[in-house]
Amino acid sequence: MRDIPLLVGFLIMLGVTLVRPWVGVLVWCWTALLVPNFYVFGIAYDVRFNFWIAALTLFSWLVSKEPKHIPLSGTVVLLALFTAVATISSLFSISPAQDMVWISFDKFVKTMTLTLITIALINTEARIKALVFAIALSMGFHGVVEASKWIMSAGGHKIWGPGSSVIGDNNHFALAAVMMVPILIYLFGQTRNTMVRFVLAAGMVLQVITVVGTASRGGLLGVLALGLWIFVTTKRKLKFMIVALPVAVAALAIAPQTWYDRMETIQTADQDVSFMGRVIAWKINTLVALDHPFIGGGFRATEEYAVWSDYSRKFALLDFVPTDQPDINAHAAHSIYFQVLGDMGFLGLAIFVGLLMAAWRNSWITMTQTRNRPDMRWAHDLAKTLQYALVPYMVSGAALNMAYFELAYVVLALLAVLRRITAVPSLAPFAAGSAVPAAR
Repeated sequence: MRDIPLLVGFLIMLGVTLVRPWVGVLVWCWTALLVPNFYVFGIAYDVRFNFWIAALTLFSWLVSKEPKHIPLSGTVVLLALFTAVATISSLFSISPAQDMVWISFDKFVKTMTLTLITIALINTEARIKALVFAIALSMGFHGVVEASKWIMSAGGHKIWGPGSSVIGDNNHFALAAVMMVPILIYLFGQTRNTMVRFVLAAGMVLQVITVVGTASRGGLLGVLALGLWIFVTTKRKLKFMIVALPVAVAALAIAPQTWYDRMETIQTADQDVSFMGRVIAWKINTLVALDHPFIGGGFRATEEYAVWSDYSRKFALLDFVPTDQPDINAHAAHSIYFQVLGDMGFLGLAIFVGLLMAAWRNSWITMTQTRNRPDMRWAHDLAKTLQYALVPYMVSGAALNMAYFELAYVVLALLAVLRRITAVPSLAPFAAGSAVPAAR
């Protein structure tokens, strides 16, 4: 029964996208993060929702009256360089599984295209807020559903993300849930509708419970990093503590003993098999980058047995970082930084870190540009919110394979857009739904 409403709604969105390509960006992002196929089991299961909305969005943009250029910025330049390095890396990949390389490259290109089209089309207050709501309806939905199941099962339900998506793993799902918390808080502050505010507040609490339910140590570190950064940067420290402490106490109160046992292993990470396995994978990816410093080994090269085995023989070169010897099974990089390092070498890693630094800088510049502009208060708060979302990504992502996670790149895109539109001196006269002129 879910299939028919989903298909009907999707067809309606396709029709709207045909005349308003910016709506296609919202649906594109929604399908990428929600993975609607995971929730249906009939005729809609095999529909390529993301592909069709992406194709129609690009077509609609080309034939519409929307400007056909992507405003130039440091973020856009870095995205172009990142894509160029990824292309060359894939062409010269050392992986014997070339089909997997190009499947990963295809996903990467889709993410980069979504990021660039977001920068091109999501260029007004109304469009930006609509995209933020689309993110909340997709990622937020996952957290609400999974947390509800976990509560009703008294902690017996094991929380995982949707299928084989990038957030299918419990640790990846936990990070996505943490990134959603500040976004839901922002939307709560932007609406005055009592019912909507209640739903958003409940959703925020359930995201935190979701993190607990995943039993992810990385998720816990993400929550702590987020909470600490909010406390350090907010001027409303008392209000933050009044809201945050009851949520934290409630989440910890319903956590089973197994969760506490799992979290205690953080104190002995150097003795934990799972964590030390990550360190081994980091060393393998470093060895690949040392051999191929400018283009790396190609997407997922170190996940192939032949590559893993070959570089295991060179493991002694990094013995100054004490670990056991690698086992015979290949593993993922388990870090956004080492993932890019192994995939695209030191050059790719430098560009990736540059993208994160550019986003961070864009958030500060936007907040500075809008600090004394009441009409731009929404942009000031959103820039701070997106900065908050980046914190757990950069911290927890250090131990997770999520370098090409769509939500992170949409955050980068929105911060680039916010900096550009708030830099226009004549922005104030424009209505929320009107087009914003490109910055010089």
